[in-house]
Amino acid sequence: MKHDVLIADDDEHLRELLKLMFQDSFRLQFAENAKEALKLISENKFQILVLDIHMPDQTGLDVCRELNTYPAENRPQIVILSADSDDAVVKEAYELGAGDYITKPFNVTAFHERMLRLSRDLEKIKALEEQDQNIQSMTETVMKQAASYGNALELVSRLNKCTTVEKLADEVLQNFMNQGFHCALQLRIAGKVMSYDVDEESCSDIELQIFDLLKGMGRIYNFGKRCIFNDEHVSILVKNMPANATKSYDAMLDVAAKLIPAINSRFVAICEHKSLLETREQLGTAMAMLSEGVSEMETEKRQLMENIELQIGMSFHQLDMDENQEAFFLNMIEKEIRSREESSKLDRIQDMIGDCISALDVVEDDKDEQSELDNSDEDKGEDVELF
Repeated sequence: MKHDVLIADDDEHLRELLKLMFQDSFRLQFAENAKEALKLISENKFQILVLDIHMPDQTGLDVCRELNTYPAENRPQIVILSADSDDAVVKEAYELGAGDYITKPFNVTAFHERMLRLSRDLEKIKALEEQDQNIQSMTETVMKQAASYGNALELVSRLNKCTTVEKLADEVLQNFMNQGFHCALQLRIAGKVMSYDVDEESCSDIELQIFDLLKGMGRIYNFGKRCIFNDEHVSILVKNMPANATKSYDAMLDVAAKLIPAINSRFVAICEHKSLLETREQLGTAMAMLSEGVSEMETEKRQLMENIELQIGMSFHQLDMDENQEAFFLNMIEKEIRSREESSKLDRIQDMIGDCISALDVVEDDKDEQSELDNSDEDKGEDVELF
């Protein structure tokens, strides 16, 4: 690669000589004085400046001072080419940023080789700078990804403490909001649909249409500045996605795609837990009603048996039986009736329902304890930084 070189010297013959020396190795421009040199530098980007110390309008040292006011990326490497070998001048030139100082007369071959070496050094410096930029870019990417994953892990941890669908929705939407993403969330199960929006009290008609149209379009569906992430029971609509192919965009895709199954699983678990509690409560009510019914049936049955016994005893007098015969038949009938008073089948049904209730030993979440956990989480702050 040829570097751009500006040669600033008032000696025309020297300029011609340098042109012959370097025209095959560099792209050259020339200036006859300091003013012209500074003008060219302000209009072009030179990698190397070959500069004479003594020029008509300003000295080469004045040019060096002026260049020191430029941003570092706009300053060329300075090579002083001068007949002035005074120690003070040489020292000041180096202090003002000169990279090399060559005194006239000079060895043409040596000067040419020194310029080529400087060109190679500039290439190496550029390669190192690019490598440093790449490393810095990779580091920033890794840091962003680590922060995103840390935030995602914190969200999963908080979701595990959610006991209601409303709390889950709030945690998800606020987590994305804290990262600068405005989202809407839809949860679906057993024909019931619940929709939430971080910006409004409820989702707009357009957002509901988007959910309805895109909930079956795969895990990720990107459209313009929006993107929807889907699972069987959950959809998250991100309304302000970063620009496509950026690091932020890739990080968001990666994290959200991994979060959506976790949100889906926790939502299903909350619904199942609620369903179990409701089933347990219904079985308890049914058990109480059955026990009451059985008790009433036993009472009615006992009264009925007593009435039958009384009527049979009274009927013996009409059959003209003696006392021994009446006692025999009465004992036999009473024994048979008493043996049928107990309802073993109903007892077994009660036992089965009781076993079902015991099996559904679902622990209801302690609301006070949950409140304390929520307050504790709020004290910790919304985001977790890993670095």
